[in-house]
Amino acid sequence: MVDRFECVLATVLHEEPPVTPQIIGFTNEMARAKFSPIIEEGIRQIKGETRRAAYELITREFADLDSALREADFMDNFIIGVGDGGFKVRRVVETSDKAYIVEWETGALWRIGTAGRIWAREYIKYPVNCEDDLNELELPDPDDPGRYEGLEKRIRYVIDKGFFPICGINGFFSGVWYFLRGPLEVTLKDIYMRREFYKKLLARIGEFNIKAEKNLLERGALMIGWVEDLGYNKGMFIHPKLYEELIYPWHRRAIELAHKYGAFVNMHSHGNINAIVPLLVNAKLDVLNPIGPSDNMDLKTLKESYGDKLCLQGGLSKHIGLMSLEELKEHILDRLRVGSPGG
Repeated sequence: MVDRFECVLATVLHEEPPVTPQIIGFTNEMARAKFSPIIEEGIRQIKGETRRAAYELITREFADLDSALREADFMDNFIIGVGDGGFKVRRVVETSDKAYIVEWETGALWRIGTAGRIWAREYIKYPVNCEDDLNELELPDPDDPGRYEGLEKRIRYVIDKGFFPICGINGFFSGVWYFLRGPLEVTLKDIYMRREFYKKLLARIGEFNIKAEKNLLERGALMIGWVEDLGYNKGMFIHPKLYEELIYPWHRRAIELAHKYGAFVNMHSHGNINAIVPLLVNAKLDVLNPIGPSDNMDLKTLKESYGDKLCLQGGLSKHIGLMSLEELKEHILDRLRVGSPGG
């Protein structure tokens, strides 16, 4: 039997794993619900019983690792989320058939659901509307042990079952406009017109993230992940020089901290961020995802240029749902041929 943990470890270390690791997930719980009868039937066939995975709202922290592991086994997933050091949902404010509104620990309100046939997230309210608000903002204590209760046990349990555990923190750039002040266009105006104010916002998120990351690492985290989404298909939301000045120092700091504990870092960013990949490589980022073709992130070019230093996760078209089975098979095989050699 293939040890998924060893496959992931070999891949991130740029060795040749016996099987290329994969992760299959769902955009939201509605998407998962459509597929869940198939998942449950597969689990029944494998284990002879049905126990659905329990999910904490949005953060996908598993309440039942046994169920999560059975699902991962059926879906052939190699990596399992075991803990999150980011901001948590404080309460569900409102629910309807198509959407729900949640309040985060920072006071930010999101509406999450569907707009027509498309899954959507709307940012309703932010806690920071001016500099005085930032001075009065109270964030949760990232050093509160209760935020990490049971993490060591979950990490050990997942490893013992042959899977690779990952823990998450907030993004840095995205963390500001997700949870403190936004939406994105407001953040971009702040960067260009109120830069010192933006630096203060970023520092509040950054210091929280670093402390949360340290707590995760002290409890045995082996991989730290965060979501940034730094661009769109034509380029980055901010000039690469501004990224280097403002965001990059925080990324370097988080990567260096993880490496100090012998852990890896996996950063997610949609968009055409080719301009900053050399910086990420220089910072010794371990894994970058999702390498989207529609974002003009070419897997072949990136693999040839940086594949010996940076592990590339993804490279799949976002249009796979419109492909025939033969087209899908050929697309996946092409991605494996291009991306797999050398980890």
